[in-house]
Amino acid sequence: MRFEVSAAFVIGVLLPVLETCRRRFGYWLVDSATMLEDYAGGLLLLYAGLVSLRGKPNAPVWLVLAWGAVTGMMTLSFFDHLENTLRGGETEPLNSVVLLVKFCLWGTCILSLVLSFRRASADRPI
Repeated sequence: MRFEVSAAFVIGVLLPVLETCRRRFGYWLVDSATMLEDYAGGLLLLYAGLVSLRGKPNAPVWLVLAWGAVTGMMTLSFFDHLENTLRGGETEPLNSVVLLVKFCLWGTCILSLVLSFRRASADRPI
């Protein structure tokens, strides 16, 4: 299985699980948009992974779509967290660990987006 497909399953599960562990279920009442973003991103990645696993012809497009959306989401999340940390803003317990995990997720998203785009471009020449 290609890296970007395997990563879609792993990150697709990790996004909602990590966010729920970090903020707990009660955070849905505080900021449901933040929670929904991770759940929707995870669901989109899982769907793209399943479409790819089944060998559907539109699978490369779904992977680019999913990885593009999640990469954008993780870019905003990572750099907002980094900026808040560097400015000495209010931090959370285990702030450095959360920042490191976000960096790893962000890097995986970028790599997977590039690989997905290369595959989609190779499958559909212009």
